[in-house]
Amino acid sequence: MPKAPAIFPLTFVLASLAMPLAAQDNPPSFGGYELKVLANADGVSVAQRDGREVLTVSRAAVMLADAEFAEGVIEFDISFADQFGFGGVNWHVSDDGQDSEYFYLRQHKSGEPDAGQYTPVRGGLTSWQIFTDANAIAPFAYTHEGWNRVRIVVAGDKADFYFNGSTAPVIHVPDLASDRGTGGIAFRSSGPGGRIDIANLAIRPLAPGEAIIGQPAAVETPPDGVIGSWAVSQPFDEALVLGQLALPRAVASLPQIATVAVESFGIADLSRAAAPDDGADTVLVSTRINASRARRVRLNFGYSDRVRLFLNGELVFEGDAGWRVRDHFFLGTVGFKDAVMLDLRQGENVLTAAVSETFGGWAFAGAIADREGLKVDAQ
Repeated sequence: MPKAPAIFPLTFVLASLAMPLAAQDNPPSFGGYELKVLANADGVSVAQRDGREVLTVSRAAVMLADAEFAEGVIEFDISFADQFGFGGVNWHVSDDGQDSEYFYLRQHKSGEPDAGQYTPVRGGLTSWQIFTDANAIAPFAYTHEGWNRVRIVVAGDKADFYFNGSTAPVIHVPDLASDRGTGGIAFRSSGPGGRIDIANLAIRPLAPGEAIIGQPAAVETPPDGVIGSWAVSQPFDEALVLGQLALPRAVASLPQIATVAVESFGIADLSRAAAPDDGADTVLVSTRINASRARRVRLNFGYSDRVRLFLNGELVFEGDAGWRVRDHFFLGTVGFKDAVMLDLRQGENVLTAAVSETFGGWAFAGAIADREGLKVDAQ
């Protein structure tokens, strides 16, 4: 259970001066919790400001030590400048800070459709390019002149997000996708102007009668014929498939490490199987298609960030949909936006995507609407 917020003398903080944690012999606490820096100690400080205890997180991440949280309410005030940056709160955080649920605000996008967003984090990878429907994103309107109030109600695998006194949730998340169920609480900020101030933190159990009241938003359904699961290989270096017209035998023989089921919206979040790393930023995502006769079918698909698509070992498509690779405004969000014709032979066919990831979500999705005479199986 989380500690109750404590009132305590800040005798170890120099009279309202915000000192970075790296410069302090005894790192301060905040809201009654000791702080554990996850990234960039120089960007984390605590100070007294206008009668408030304020935690500043500037292009950094910091965890509240021993704030184990499963369900209940997380409330806090947040302020930030109108500049290009991102900041918010993680919960159900793993001890190493690599896995969590995450809610953040885009500091520079007040009132825009994607001003605030929920996403899971796995292996340090934030999957914001995958979780992009109305159950994850909303047009929060906030002030840059003072404080904004955030209240998050968590029960089971659901969450409601309230903002600046709203009586109804601004976002309802029907499925907290990290599936951790419990863990720590942290604050993080990123981006060139990523800096947030946090005050008036409260972490508490659900009060009597307090519950999830939000309902799932009406969202676009996946296309017909969505392939429901994909076999995922051991990660490898993208260089092994660069410029290849056929899938190299050494890559094709890599062991399978997982079968990943797609999310409710039809996209496979590959971070469920692995996390990209230097020299291991690519996986093979595959399924088997048994055809009663030779025929041509349409595959609608989406991916992030880069893909080489092979049918029976031969390259049929190559593309790059990474963040900003096409123009300054290109986000690289994932949907069933591309299509390719697959010339299936009678009997077994193997559809394989070599999917490479840099930033924002590691994903693949595919759908074959016309299944006449076909059997599709990831195994």
